[in-house]
Amino acid sequence: MTVWVGITTFLLVLVTLALIGLILIQRGKGGGLAGAFGGGGVEQAFGTHATTLAQKATWVLGTIFMVLTIFLGIIWQRPVTPVSASTPAASVPAQAPAAPAPGTPAAPPAGAPAQENPK
Repeated sequence: MTVWVGITTFLLVLVTLALIGLILIQRGKGGGLAGAFGGGGVEQAFGTHATTLAQKATWVLGTIFMVLTIFLGIIWQRPVTPVSASTPAASVPAQAPAAPAPGTPAAPPAGAPAQENPK
């Protein structure tokens, strides 16, 4: 299961970086960030028809991003069961430390200085 989490996370990072780059080079209605750095990088690189291509690629990458995010959320919620365990940990009762006998002084905690008996 952890292999799928790693693969999905890696793909999600790649899609995120591609989506960020693709969004930043598009020209918005007001010029946007692309206009601040010299204007429409998509039109200069691929021509005027590329604007629709960039918009379609943004939609595709956005859809892939959403699918990967939902898939990652689903596989994170599934409980991971150990393969080598013969019995579940919840069925084995935890052993409590033995209580000292009544009337016996309790031992000092570890690291505490020893106390001397006053005579």
